[in-house]
Amino acid sequence: MTEHTLTPSRLERTTPRLTALSIIHRPSSHGLFNWPSGVATDRLAMSEALLPIAGLAVYRELSDERRWRLALLEATNFFSLNINGERELMSGLSLRLYKGRPASISNYLQHFLDEENAHTAVFARFCLDYGGGIFPDRQVQLPREFARGEEEFLFFARVLIFEEVAHFYNKAIANDPDVWPLAREINRYHAEDEGRHIAFGRLQVEELWERFAAQWSADERKRIGGYLTRYTTTVLRSYVNPDVYRAAGLAPAVRQQILESPHWISLAERSTARITRWLEKIGVTDYV
Repeated sequence: MTEHTLTPSRLERTTPRLTALSIIHRPSSHGLFNWPSGVATDRLAMSEALLPIAGLAVYRELSDERRWRLALLEATNFFSLNINGERELMSGLSLRLYKGRPASISNYLQHFLDEENAHTAVFARFCLDYGGGIFPDRQVQLPREFARGEEEFLFFARVLIFEEVAHFYNKAIANDPDVWPLAREINRYHAEDEGRHIAFGRLQVEELWERFAAQWSADERKRIGGYLTRYTTTVLRSYVNPDVYRAAGLAPAVRQQILESPHWISLAERSTARITRWLEKIGVTDYV
């Protein structure tokens, strides 16, 4: 039997609509884009305002060719982050399919999984065809014990945080006329699907928080809130990848300069503003 009340939850009532939208917007990702034989050299592959290094004098001193190369590497890192993040997501979703959930939610999770798999194929093609490869995942998760419901809550909360940050970048790049059209189209495509995933994620995280938080001790709630705050910082720091600057021929010290720059601090705050406010609103970070 499924663990839900006779009255359908808000999540259960919403997922049929999300499923219907997924079906409507489900063209094959392989036919969505015209993949040119090479990278356009007259446009950057990522918005200049989103480049972590853009606030530093060393960036302003680069030639146009090196700026173009750096933007391509940053776009490749961004898509690589999404590949690595969606790998964890797909693994977690596959374990949760049709397992103790109402049918409407399980049905939507199947569409969610299919869409993430399609995203990964698109990102991988971009990285392999134009970026020289996929940057490796630097995150390490250590085994630990969980309170009742904590592992489930943290899985969906991590997914939501990761997707909210990526969505900020997707929307900005999709709306930037100065970006290479292929990169804009990929970001627009991802943003459309991720809007539904975020809507689902918020309802799922809030429902899990309401179900389990009252059962956790004050120390457990503080630990969980603190973990998510640290996880958000980890996600942000992955956008400042030392492998990118090494490949661009820049000094290793540039990464720390970026992390301390007003440009990056502002960009980090803006990209996490929505999810930070929302986690505060539902009470998750009250205990930090």
